[in-house]
Amino acid sequence: MTKLKKWAFYICVMGLTIISMMSVSTTQAKAAIEPGHEIKFNIKPEIFKESTIVQVFQATKKDDVKIYFYDTFDQSFLHNDYIHRLRVYKGSNKMDITYKKRFLNTPLKDAIAVTANHGFTGSESNYKFELDSKGDHRTFTISRKESLKTSADVSYDTVDTSAAKKRILENSPKKIVNWDSEAWYKNTLSQAVVYGPANAMTYKGSFLGHEADIEVWQYKGDMMVELSTKVDDAAQAAAIEKQWYEQLLFAGYLSVDQRGKTAFVMDK
Repeated sequence: MTKLKKWAFYICVMGLTIISMMSVSTTQAKAAIEPGHEIKFNIKPEIFKESTIVQVFQATKKDDVKIYFYDTFDQSFLHNDYIHRLRVYKGSNKMDITYKKRFLNTPLKDAIAVTANHGFTGSESNYKFELDSKGDHRTFTISRKESLKTSADVSYDTVDTSAAKKRILENSPKKIVNWDSEAWYKNTLSQAVVYGPANAMTYKGSFLGHEADIEVWQYKGDMMVELSTKVDDAAQAAAIEKQWYEQLLFAGYLSVDQRGKTAFVMDK
């Protein structure tokens, strides 16, 4: 079975799979942690230059961004499913740090049960719970974004690694720091190096009647263009993913490379 046929099979069954997982009643979960859904596709970078993005997706450019990831040389954070991402914006004094805990190859109900056992209830307004869908992967994630102001040593023009790590530690959420152990977290962060920056352009548009975000990432001579949207309802997410997949495939827009953005930078 080819990769695209295999992927089509996954998408066809996705609706039933997500709905059945979301309907599972588990006392372990203790509370209604109901993730939103983010549907993502990589589209062919050789086709989607700026003029094509604007035309096909009726898109408007938003930002020029530089993105940095922080991890050790042997990627201890990533191997334990932590992601630390810094974004700085051109012509702005804003920046943001995203802290993410993900559950690779984990059934949704199991990931939610583990999350609840770590003290999450689903009512945390400063955390985001999502089921990310890209390619064959369905990954539950917990993330928190801290919006901060830039400084002389952390800005679009220059990012000092030591200063960035200090900002990451100062703003790190307790539930993430203590997920395994505070000592391990701080020790690992102290050994972190920088991966990046990737240079990105972001756009806001629409595709087949649904709001769409388009990000064009460039790093070490390579380019990735990601099309995505977010919805709350599992059934709607499954319908949009199937619709988008079929149209992108039919139009010849779908990229064979369906890596995530983190892998695009950190796997090099």
